[in-house]
Amino acid sequence: MQGFCGRDHRVNLTAAPAADPLGVPEDARRHRRLGWSRAQRWNRPVSVVAGGLALLSAVTFAGSTSVQHHAAENAPEGVRGAFSLVRHLVQQPVWLAGQALAIAGLVLHAAALHLGSVAVVQPIVISGVVLAVPVRSALSRRWPWPREIVAVCVAAAGLTAFLVASSPSGGRDAPLEEPAILLTCIGAALALVVGLLSRFAPHPTRRSFLLGVSAGVLFGVVAGLIKAVLHLLTHDGLVATAESWTTWTLIVLGTAAVVVNQHAYRLARLSASMPVLNVVDGVVAITFGYYAYREVPRHSPLFLAIELLAFAAIAVGLIVVARLEDEEREEELAGSRNQ
Repeated sequence: MQGFCGRDHRVNLTAAPAADPLGVPEDARRHRRLGWSRAQRWNRPVSVVAGGLALLSAVTFAGSTSVQHHAAENAPEGVRGAFSLVRHLVQQPVWLAGQALAIAGLVLHAAALHLGSVAVVQPIVISGVVLAVPVRSALSRRWPWPREIVAVCVAAAGLTAFLVASSPSGGRDAPLEEPAILLTCIGAALALVVGLLSRFAPHPTRRSFLLGVSAGVLFGVVAGLIKAVLHLLTHDGLVATAESWTTWTLIVLGTAAVVVNQHAYRLARLSASMPVLNVVDGVVAITFGYYAYREVPRHSPLFLAIELLAFAAIAVGLIVVARLEDEEREEELAGSRNQ
């Protein structure tokens, strides 16, 4: 089986330093206890570039999300099922414009993951939905609402606190193959189970919520796979990348994530699926980075508490923005009916 690192970059697991029960190498744990951040000290300029690319990606994805949700929500009632919805949407110029934005965001996201760690890039990307509020307001030619400003401040404070508190050290350019395979299989199975459970949910809002969870799991795994595929491409070439199972797994799971996400948009308001999708995406991606890329955050009780509270603040910002966007969309629909 073609690995992540190719023939010349295999990982010698027998030579790895002693690890704790969670699989964290001894040298990484030592630096965590001493409060050092050896990897960041040497790679700070690269981390800044990766963070900037992640933020640009987030703003682009935010615009794409708004456009795609508008197109999916306005699909005819006769369009049922995820694949029927996609067939309808590919004929809509507005949705295609949203996809163009999504592709641009994906390129920026991939570049950020290639240069930085998953544990740093992914929280920025999911927070960008909130941080992009000023951009969306400018495009709509209106001032941000007070609640939007509060949501932006809360999410920005949460993101800053999370990045400072977690400060992941260590890290690898290529993932360890066995943990990556295991996490990919678990993520795909979990997304499938949650997606099937959504079919039995009695209310469209609950179905949309569960589909948001499913899509979030897939997008989190996809983030880890993007970094792996880019490492293969830059170190082993195009042929090795095309032969690797990671490339095809990325394509399949990425396509499934987009389809599930569009179906969630179709079923209910944006607030039903978008917040949980982004939170689950972040949690899964950070987990992938921890076990597959050995990105070790500070994990003392104090720092864990700060990280959880900070992530909760990001989630609150996501929920507020999603609800406000729902309200704005309802006002637009009401205005169009009255004309």
